[in-house]
Amino acid sequence: MAALDRAGYTVLEAITDEGRSSSRTASHPHTFICIDGKTYWVKGTVQQGLVAELICGRLAARVGAGPGARIVRVTADVLPTGAPLDLEGLVVGSEDVPGTVNARDLEPFLSAGTFEPSLIDPAARARVIVFQSWVGADDAQVLVGFADGLVRSIDHGACFGATDALTDPAPVVVPIPGVGSDVGREQVHVSAATQRIEAVSDRELQQIVSGIPSGPAWRSPVDRRSEIALWLAHRRDRLKEVMTHWQLP
Repeated sequence: MAALDRAGYTVLEAITDEGRSSSRTASHPHTFICIDGKTYWVKGTVQQGLVAELICGRLAARVGAGPGARIVRVTADVLPTGAPLDLEGLVVGSEDVPGTVNARDLEPFLSAGTFEPSLIDPAARARVIVFQSWVGADDAQVLVGFADGLVRSIDHGACFGATDALTDPAPVVVPIPGVGSDVGREQVHVSAATQRIEAVSDRELQQIVSGIPSGPAWRSPVDRRSEIALWLAHRRDRLKEVMTHWQLP
């Protein structure tokens, strides 16, 4: 871990305020366009430290379960008036996914007939269920794509609250209005999603939890990050049995 940390980390510079914010979470994320030309939802404070949001975002991108997360630098000159002051400095940004909506906000679209539940991609939903079960997502949330029906895991700031004891995963299924709870529970999809996570090696886990800023908002000392990697490795190895019991025959 120390050797990996010595390699440092890459920081994306926020270059302009994109103008959107959300009250869906206590962190009140805000959108910025960064130097790579992409838009990111930026957070400066989350329940279990920015380390949780960054690690889970890296993992989600690795297994195809959600948008990736990056370390973002927000300077005072791009911070909009009225934005939370904790957004300034080295913070976390999750890549914006156009054409999506939080499942918690879907009901009005369902009532208006502008969201078609049958479009939901069962394989994508299975990937999210298995992923959120693996990382022990608390206050789990998902994005739903209007055009492609893809489901993506978001908002991971409450993860890793208790990693001092090795625990087995349990199924985490986020309700999607109009979509049955068994969509994505098919054996073929659950098995494929589980295999993606099983393919994440111990070495990759070490890499994913390394190269992270320090400081109170990050809560990222080496011992905690090592503990998270061990906890994830244990749950990865227990995931197949748990999800096999949960999946449809």
